[in-house]
Amino acid sequence: MNIQKINSSITIKMIADIGTVYFKKSLKAKCLRISIKNNGKISVTIPANISLKTAEKFIHSKKKWIQKHLKRIDKRNKFTLQNSENISIDKKNAKLILYNRLKEISHKYDLQYNRFFIRSQKTRWGSCSAKNNISLNIKLINLPDDLIDYVILHELVHTRVKNHQKEFWSELEKYVKEPKKIDAELKKYNLTLL
Repeated sequence: MNIQKINSSITIKMIADIGTVYFKKSLKAKCLRISIKNNGKISVTIPANISLKTAEKFIHSKKKWIQKHLKRIDKRNKFTLQNSENISIDKKNAKLILYNRLKEISHKYDLQYNRFFIRSQKTRWGSCSAKNNISLNIKLINLPDDLIDYVILHELVHTRVKNHQKEFWSELEKYVKEPKKIDAELKKYNLTLL
């Protein structure tokens, strides 16, 4: 499980079957409270007298409820990305989350890269240079976790195969089931409108 401290009051954790959760300490809060934003961001407000460990247990006890709400949000958002409003992104936290996920996946599958960059692009979710530098689009943070992981793996596989020929898809299939199906799912999200 990945844990990252943002400051003295906010901690980010990757929770299995849920994704990224922001735990925030509050002096005003009287009880533990979960909130899920329209972009799928999950936050837990923790009263000062309750530990992070207790808050994490609370999240695990509410997994089904959270998953139900995330599915509802995902369904609602999936085909309404034509909405003209831009989804606001906390760039610092987004970069941290994407970088940590890249490191985790790279280590898990022993797919080595050189350097990491974060960019805001209108046409690409990610790229891998000839020198194996990985660039990820900051807008990835608005996608479901499985699609974020797919894009990261897609670019990491390019450290071994530089094209999109049959060899590339065969290599990608070693790490992802039915990559072309996931790729088609990714195309449902309009990058220019995120």
